[in-house]
Amino acid sequence: MTSNCSVTALRRVRSGRFTADRVHVFRCLLFGFLLLAGVMAPGGARAQAPEITTDLLRQVFPGATRFSEKAGAPPVWRAFTTDPATGAEVHAGFVFLTSDVPPETVGYAAPIEVLVGMDLAGTLTGVHVVYYRESLMSSRGDFLSRPGIQSQFTGKSILDEFRVRRDVQPVTGATITMVAMATGVRNAGRRVAAAYMSRARSADGPLPRIGEISLDELARLTWPEIVALEMTAEAEMDVGGNDQFRVSVMYLRDPALMEAVLGPTRFPVATRATAELTDRHLMFFGLNGPTDRSTVLSFPADSIFFVQNGDTIRIGRTDNVSTGLLPDGKAGGAFRRTGVIFVPETLDVHKPFTVGVAVNGARTESKAYTIYTPPAAVTAASSAAGPAAEGSSTATGDSSTAGAETVPAEVQTSVEGPALTFDFTDDQLADLLAEDSVEETSALAQTLARTSWPRVAGLLLVLSVATAAFLSKRTGFRWASLALTIAFLGFVDRGFLSISHILSGISSGPGFYISDLSLLIIALFTLLTTIFVGRIFCGYLCPFGAIQDVLDRIVPKRFQRELPAAIHKRAHFVKYGILAIVLAPVVFHLPFTLYHWFEPFGTVFFWSPSILLWSIALGILAVSSIVPRFYCRYMCPLGASLAIGSLLAPFRIRRVEHCRICTVCERSCPTGAINKEQINFKECVRCNACETRLIEKAGVCKHSIEKIRPRLVQIEAGAKSR
Repeated sequence: MTSNCSVTALRRVRSGRFTADRVHVFRCLLFGFLLLAGVMAPGGARAQAPEITTDLLRQVFPGATRFSEKAGAPPVWRAFTTDPATGAEVHAGFVFLTSDVPPETVGYAAPIEVLVGMDLAGTLTGVHVVYYRESLMSSRGDFLSRPGIQSQFTGKSILDEFRVRRDVQPVTGATITMVAMATGVRNAGRRVAAAYMSRARSADGPLPRIGEISLDELARLTWPEIVALEMTAEAEMDVGGNDQFRVSVMYLRDPALMEAVLGPTRFPVATRATAELTDRHLMFFGLNGPTDRSTVLSFPADSIFFVQNGDTIRIGRTDNVSTGLLPDGKAGGAFRRTGVIFVPETLDVHKPFTVGVAVNGARTESKAYTIYTPPAAVTAASSAAGPAAEGSSTATGDSSTAGAETVPAEVQTSVEGPALTFDFTDDQLADLLAEDSVEETSALAQTLARTSWPRVAGLLLVLSVATAAFLSKRTGFRWASLALTIAFLGFVDRGFLSISHILSGISSGPGFYISDLSLLIIALFTLLTTIFVGRIFCGYLCPFGAIQDVLDRIVPKRFQRELPAAIHKRAHFVKYGILAIVLAPVVFHLPFTLYHWFEPFGTVFFWSPSILLWSIALGILAVSSIVPRFYCRYMCPLGASLAIGSLLAPFRIRRVEHCRICTVCERSCPTGAINKEQINFKECVRCNACETRLIEKAGVCKHSIEKIRPRLVQIEAGAKSR
């Protein structure tokens, strides 16, 4: 296909039809470049994550003598040690992946998968970043592996806040990534504790059942506790690498329970779809799976089935309603996809059954799911034996245990049961398991808690100087602003805006900007100024643009050149094509990024270890020393996006009659945006070059318009005669 496109494009160029068919040519080039970039791009597919080995488990849980198989809901490895007093093997804690304990916290570009060790006191024994696909890696290298970054989590309690810059020290210029990592480790640890170390799991007596528990009792439980108390059926299967596909199913006995689980936002959706269903059982389902969201999103709900007394009960293709991502309710934030399925009444919900799921030809079933309390005889036996273990059958006698771990009988009592005790106090457990503690606190509170106020003060100073320079129209003031921009935003704080911020905002949502107060401030400043007066960011706050201005000043004019007008007129559209190229992976959910090949900001200011990226950056600077602001004119994807926004600006540069014959401003414009009295405003960076000359009355502006107007009439008359 690529070769056909190339031949077709070449023929059309030779035949003089390039302009008419430029869209076809661009599509061909875009396809070829994406194909090449997909091979070259770092941070490839999710399947590249390493396998979890025993050595890796021991790295995050030193001193463990043995690890169980991965099992449970959420899935964990149990760590065992030897009691020095008795010589017996005892359960010492858990190891888990943050990606297995939803919801995952998204970093700068994608979730960060961390392997975490935690003892029975809720203290972290170690963490190891297993996999992350942050786009920053392309320009900065594997910055999360730097000494001290991961080791600082060891010894922290999951009761801590994990506040970046207070409890956890960040990597300079990667605050968002560190916030995601710290929050993910903290929340996953708390949810594992809620599931396995809750007082409910070590209490005497039969487990509560979803068919009988009151809404008041349910309201006091978190979703991990609901799962730990076996009020849901959990079916899971391996789908390659470290990934597991997991389905949670819960019986919805009445509308009130359905509203409690789904939350008030999505409840009306389910109510409308189920209003006429009086002959079906309603079941909630939640899906979690691989980082590749397509597996979850494309999963057909009719792949869920039920097995009771050897009979398989299936649902029809349309016997479900999707409720998407739940923003509230008991299951809010716990799944990547949710819905309600309509189950035939041939399923007797008063008797135990299993829930099965089939994915890509594979099939698995849950442990026995019991909705109602068993008969008295069974209940008594259950009370004597204690709660059902994660790896064993329930009190009903059904032994279906797909994927469950096998724990030796001699150590089983030290793993779970009434005799097991933890190092939490009742008050600490109450705080830990309270919904507000396990869930995220408000985004604003989290952001303010980790904000570096000296950094914010420095940014506000830069913005204030830039604003003053723009309003004053003084050349010296502007150079002071550019120097401050290069020093602070470029090399000290590295808090400049990048096209990567726009890409991350598209993929992660507006909440991405709220996670960093400094980023939020500069993003809002850039957005508002661009919409009202144009590209002030490009003229005053872009450190790479400022470096190009410095080159323009120090390189002798005899070495500088301008592209021919005909080429320049078309070449500035190239950056819009580059913008489309870097947007493509985000729009099509491709597992790589492309912006770092076109935006050298990170290479220069973060000192990238990549020789190839440095070659690109130095090449751009070399060309920009000859053609002023070459990168801003023809290549910058961020400039292209701001140029589109500047089309809305109502406050533009004024022109006077003198401009029809004067070329002083045209020759001094660093981006070639001026053609006599016409300004291509979307290409203007509001550098004040032309406005300052109007104020200083440079060129023909120093003459009164009465002296200039006769010359204008002559010029116009000459133009008409031609």
